[in-house]
Amino acid sequence: MNSPNSNPSHDISAWLAHEAFRGDPDDRQVVPTGSNAVGTRCCASAFTILELMLVVGIIGLMAAMALPHLSGFTKANVMSAATRQLLDDVGLARQRALANRSMVCMVFLPPNFWNNDTTLNNNPSMLMNTQITNLARHQYSAYALISMRTVGDQPGKSNVHYLTDWKYLPQGVYFAPYLFTNSQGFTNWISTTNTTIGLSNGWPISAFPTNIQFPFPSTYASNNYNYLPYIAFTPGGQLISGVDQFIMLSSGSIFCPLDPNTGLPQISSSPPNVVETPPGNATNNPNLIHIDWLTARARIERNQF
Repeated sequence: MNSPNSNPSHDISAWLAHEAFRGDPDDRQVVPTGSNAVGTRCCASAFTILELMLVVGIIGLMAAMALPHLSGFTKANVMSAATRQLLDDVGLARQRALANRSMVCMVFLPPNFWNNDTTLNNNPSMLMNTQITNLARHQYSAYALISMRTVGDQPGKSNVHYLTDWKYLPQGVYFAPYLFTNSQGFTNWISTTNTTIGLSNGWPISAFPTNIQFPFPSTYASNNYNYLPYIAFTPGGQLISGVDQFIMLSSGSIFCPLDPNTGLPQISSSPPNVVETPPGNATNNPNLIHIDWLTARARIERNQF
């Protein structure tokens, strides 16, 4: 029983202090005593500035170690996107050839494409055309699908037309220059290795043929033709070449000379500067789109470790 001189607030403070120190020692909390103790609880544990700085430093160190790997992962994603894009468009070319009963060509934009075009050479003002200047920025990395006939064409007369706009590979990926500069009939062997089954394959890579004139740069350029490199699909869904064909991809950068006054690609006799990253990756770590001549179906050939 409380004495007549006892203070009720002191009794409450003592009870709270007693309750706070009961139970698990790790869960104890300090409860202040006095007139401000009622309804007030405070935690005695917290992070110091030194501990926070240590955690931030560890996170920064881990991020710095992971950054090079993330960069390589991004490059791999870009190459995978380019590969998937081409596999899809090869399938589209085959499908349209079968559906329209017409020869369909996948044409590629070569370096210095204006050298193959007598109209452009004789009329330099046409090189200022917006579509031409846009294409000049994508030498080695642009392609389109062209049908050599249209449904309803009369025998002996065809209306050649583009099935797609000009498409571009993702930035950082381009067609290997070897496909445009190699002499016709000459073959270079590229090897791929599968270490999981211990198998190596050699693939004969040849330059694209360039013996057909196509309207350039679009269907409506009826008076302007260009000898573009191509891969052709028959109306029966096969390759006209009669042999397997390959599209070899490489990673790096293409640098086109620019006019200092206009900032547009400069028309010159020398091809764009190609910087392969890393050097030799087209042959040492090849990415090949392999098109079977009999079925015109495409698959990817690359090293597997």
